[in-house]
Amino acid sequence: MAEELLTLQQVFSELNTQVARAGGNNAFARLHGRNKGTVSNWSNCNREVSDACLEALGLERVEMFRRKKPITPGRVKNG
Repeated sequence: MAEELLTLQQVFSELNTQVARAGGNNAFARLHGRNKGTVSNWSNCNREVSDACLEALGLERVEMFRRKKPITPGRVKNG
């Protein structure tokens, strides 16, 4: 069975759910040994999802690839 992959939106939703369960940004920060300003920036999408954020959420970053769609004859490729 394939493991569930999350979109960035789902990661932020999970973050906000866990922050709420902890009792807010300050409580979540204390629980995970992080600065409350950093947690606030994560919650407000003011900072990229860092490895520290993922660790606090129990998530890991994975990299995926997919095949490009073939260029159809007569179609010009830009760039």
